[in-house]
Amino acid sequence: MFFKLPWFGKRRQENFHDTQVLELDFLVDEFHDAMADIKDPVRTRLHAALISCQTPKDLWFLRGKLFNLISKHHCESEAHQRVGRLDHKLRFFVSHHPDYSPEELPSGPMALLH
Repeated sequence: MFFKLPWFGKRRQENFHDTQVLELDFLVDEFHDAMADIKDPVRTRLHAALISCQTPKDLWFLRGKLFNLISKHHCESEAHQRVGRLDHKLRFFVSHHPDYSPEELPSGPMALLH
């Protein structure tokens, strides 16, 4: 008599709740959203730098420029809020992406680079 045991044939599958988390473009879009209402030549240069980013670490080092741009056209608290939202998504991305690890980003407090 043959019977099927419930644990045979079951494999743990990676279950990503949000498929966007697999795309680096998800983070680049957040950069664009953070500076969407700003008209400045620095924004154009920052956009060109975003195109060449290939890893989350590359994006991490553009945060300071984004912060300066936002605080120049708005206020510092608005810059902290927008960059904080970006930081949260960046940490979520590296924590849930199979190709990156959180150790790739600089450690310690998430201080802005100026």
